[in-house]
Amino acid sequence: MTAEEALRLIRLPFPATGKPQTWADLGAGQGLFSQALLRQLPANSQVYAVDRDTTPPTSPGIVPHIMNFVTEDWPFPPLNGILMANSLHFVQDQHAFLRRAAEHLLPGGIFLFVEYDTDTPNPWVPYPLSFSSLQALLLELDMHPLQKIHTMPSKFGRAQLYSAWHEHARQ
Repeated sequence: MTAEEALRLIRLPFPATGKPQTWADLGAGQGLFSQALLRQLPANSQVYAVDRDTTPPTSPGIVPHIMNFVTEDWPFPPLNGILMANSLHFVQDQHAFLRRAAEHLLPGGIFLFVEYDTDTPNPWVPYPLSFSSLQALLLELDMHPLQKIHTMPSKFGRAQLYSAWHEHARQ
């Protein structure tokens, strides 16, 4: 995927204005989506690029963090948003994970997801979440509905990629 494709896929539907923001990109890999996200945020924002195996290249605004975001405690300050680009499908207990992750969001914080629009597992996507399944999961958690942003064909299979966001309101 190119940097422009990543940016188009996660382009937020509202302008980034105001104070600097702090986000976490969980499962950041080499930081492609971290960089695309940072391009949309206000000046002086930070993105914690979290991965258990890979560290993205150092760049202004990107704070690399090697850790398992599912099993380890998060050392971040309260977050304006959490980006999960092709990483939620590696979490077995998505229900418990999303509930715990939401505790790290400031009121009005954003979940931003990129996933394959399928419910059929494979070795690379063990716990898939189609758009409708993720929507149902959020409703089970008494969270606001998802808003789809964009779709694009996957280069690795039949299922399309989708991106969606959810504004979290603390209960």
